[in-house]
Amino acid sequence: MLGLSLGKLLVLAILVAIVWYGFKYVQRVEAIRRSLREEIARRQAGARPPARSVEDLVKCSKCGAFVAASGATNCGKPQCPWGK
Repeated sequence: MLGLSLGKLLVLAILVAIVWYGFKYVQRVEAIRRSLREEIARRQAGARPPARSVEDLVKCSKCGAFVAASGATNCGKPQCPWGK
């Protein structure tokens, strides 16, 4: 036969479990290291990322499209209220 006994199968199962949990442990440690490196880089770069600017939108009375209130341009429709 194959020469596999209950003892050999048990040792094989234990070795597979050790390798499996070893890989999980290494991945967990690497994820922690990566997050710490990102935190250190974020702190060295500055306390907060730059805030994005926000603009108000206004609805065009002719076509219904929303355009920025400051710097709105003509949408191309006749009688557009936003100039030429």
